[in-house]
Amino acid sequence: MIIYPDTTFQKLGFSAIREAIMELVRTEPGREETAILQPVSNPKIVAHELKLTGEMMELTGHDSVLPFEDLHDIRSYLKRARAENSLLDPDPILHIRQLAAAARNLKQYFNSRSESYPALTTLATGLIPLKQLEEEIGRVLSENGQVRDNASSELHGIRKELGRLRNSLRTTLTNIIRKASKDKLLAETEPTIRNGRMVLPVKAEHKRKLSGFIHDESATGQTVYLEPVEVLQINNDIRQTEASELREIERILRALTSKIREHRDSLYHNSTLIGRIDAIRGRARFCNSLKAEIPEITTSPRIRLDKARNPILLMKARKGTMHDPVIPLDLELAGHEKALIITGPNAGGKSVAMKTAGLCQMMMQSGLAIPAGDQTRLPVFDSLFIDLGDDQSVEDDLSTFSSRLLWMRETLARQTSNALILVDEAGTGTDPEEGVALYQAFLEQVIDRGARVIVTTHHGQLKVFANDHPDCVNGAMEFDQTQLSPTYRFTKGIPGSSFAFEIGGRMGVPAGLLERARKLVGTSRSRLESLIVELQKKTQEMEAAELEAVKLKAGLQREIREYEEQNRVLKSRKDDYRKKALDEARDIVLGANRRIEELVEMIRTENASKGSIKTARDEVKKQSGVVEKAIDELKVKPVRTYKAPPAVGDTVRISDSNSTGELISRDGRRATVLVNGLTVLTDYGKLLKAEPPKKKKELKAGYSLIASSDPTPSSFSASLDLRGKRGDEAIKELTWYMDEAVKRNLHNLEIIHGKGDGILKKMVGEYLSNRKEVKNYELAPWERGGPGCTIVEM
Repeated sequence: MIIYPDTTFQKLGFSAIREAIMELVRTEPGREETAILQPVSNPKIVAHELKLTGEMMELTGHDSVLPFEDLHDIRSYLKRARAENSLLDPDPILHIRQLAAAARNLKQYFNSRSESYPALTTLATGLIPLKQLEEEIGRVLSENGQVRDNASSELHGIRKELGRLRNSLRTTLTNIIRKASKDKLLAETEPTIRNGRMVLPVKAEHKRKLSGFIHDESATGQTVYLEPVEVLQINNDIRQTEASELREIERILRALTSKIREHRDSLYHNSTLIGRIDAIRGRARFCNSLKAEIPEITTSPRIRLDKARNPILLMKARKGTMHDPVIPLDLELAGHEKALIITGPNAGGKSVAMKTAGLCQMMMQSGLAIPAGDQTRLPVFDSLFIDLGDDQSVEDDLSTFSSRLLWMRETLARQTSNALILVDEAGTGTDPEEGVALYQAFLEQVIDRGARVIVTTHHGQLKVFANDHPDCVNGAMEFDQTQLSPTYRFTKGIPGSSFAFEIGGRMGVPAGLLERARKLVGTSRSRLESLIVELQKKTQEMEAAELEAVKLKAGLQREIREYEEQNRVLKSRKDDYRKKALDEARDIVLGANRRIEELVEMIRTENASKGSIKTARDEVKKQSGVVEKAIDELKVKPVRTYKAPPAVGDTVRISDSNSTGELISRDGRRATVLVNGLTVLTDYGKLLKAEPPKKKKELKAGYSLIASSDPTPSSFSASLDLRGKRGDEAIKELTWYMDEAVKRNLHNLEIIHGKGDGILKKMVGEYLSNRKEVKNYELAPWERGGPGCTIVEM
């Protein structure tokens, strides 16, 4: 991928990201791979690297750790082992064994998880198990790097002989020490070693009383270190045997090094591949630390950043060096929009927005997840050109503007049709009119060649250019005109204002100076800036209203769900109550019939006349008919419907719920039906014109429906509805209601206050807690109103 200039990596912050990843990589080959991490322009390679990173992010976040820790870099060992008859020390050989074991374990690890991590499993398939080499090294060397006694039969015999000689030496010295100690010839009673031989510390004045060879004396000259003549030959034998041991160990290690040489290419391959897996793990751990997501690659030139946050700012926030929140960026360039001109106040986030877009693009094309939402869509560019206007150089005799001209020349020479070009503060560094004209001409050329361009500027001429050019679009960084401070939020489709005069006023610049400055700017330009300011203000108001509407809609949808759940519960309970009532009614009838038969039998036994028996049976049938009629009224009767379309005022049945009510309004296909006092919105096509319900006949004298044993007049209800009332008014009405309830000796009450913001509910609760007549109160169950109603027990 073409990236110009070379300082782009530092300017956008990609170098800092590479350094952060390197801190998370544990192997030297992995660090080397991370050090050269950079964007690529092949979409297939980008997709593959993103797949690897995504799988590793899932693995490191939710699976067990990879089966390798810090591995030594064995490549220098392999280089030393390349020569014939070369020899490696035990520690390097153990490091080679450790890497061979890691390669085998990694391959097994991913093979057992091939369905979860297919791309990583395919990568790990390239690892070469070297089990036999591992076993051979383990046979020869212990875990602490000592050559084992059974590494060869010769070494086993040599060490056995060494053991015998050392035991003989200890026995002989012990006898000499016992005798010399009695004669008080020794400075110490323990032997020591001088020149690799066992000696005794003898007092200098007694050195001639023991036969032997003096190897050394103490610094004070009071002690000499003497090898007794009795152990002279034993020491000689030990030295010769130790030399034989070293020669055999050297032979064994050369043979082991030769085996390593046979697998040198495989070991080098495994080292490189483990380093690659380690580098991918470092990438994944870094991306997880940013809560990043794998973006979707699009084949179209469309750019869409969904809630993207600048990675460098996130890193600073994580380290605690930045305390302000990182504002997410929502930015989109449709397929036909080739250039975006971002304007807005100083320090308002224009450059950060541009750099965020550029850095996210570089990260994506380097196989990294980006800190953005799941709706992010990015294409793959084959070249990137960035001009931040800060490449002045004393050595190269380049001013800021000269460096920008050089950049412009190189970009035009190298640009491809699939390039991304980023320009910060276009038109600065020289005469404003000439600088803007130069950049406008530059933009026209690169757009014609197919590039995607993001430019930040303060110049109004470029705003006009973006408005007039069919392939360009304006964008603005918002400014809070109430607080006179930037919000760092991006808005597409409108130009921004620099708000120089507004910020100047806030900073205490004299009003007279600001007024003079406005006049110098000119009426038309001042008017244009005022229009932009007013437009941004209206836009902010509209967004605030839209946000409030979204909240209200969410609340409404929540209440609709609650209502539907309550309706379902009520309907279910209604059916249960009806069935229970029917069963109880039938039980009553059966019981009555049994009792009647008992009475008839009793009448017979008492010789009652046939006439009296007939009269009794007629009365029984009459009573049974009344009961059966009551049962029949409890049953759900089918509602008669008509083919004619219903009109407002007609009785209708809702086909998908069997509910019956009155059609009270219609707006096209939307209909409102009043069902048992509740308004139901439904599709007009679901309504059937139905037969109006028949008026119930009044109960005859002698029959009454007793609702309560309390003689409470119907004008006073056990339910009080306070919805829609203000605080004082609601409490006043509640006080009267509670007093009346106490007078009428009511035991259970229902206070309806609605859900809303919960203010009225809280006031009702506080009031009830201060009434001594209240035994208990709690929110009603869902089928009786839920959190919108309070049940009171007096």
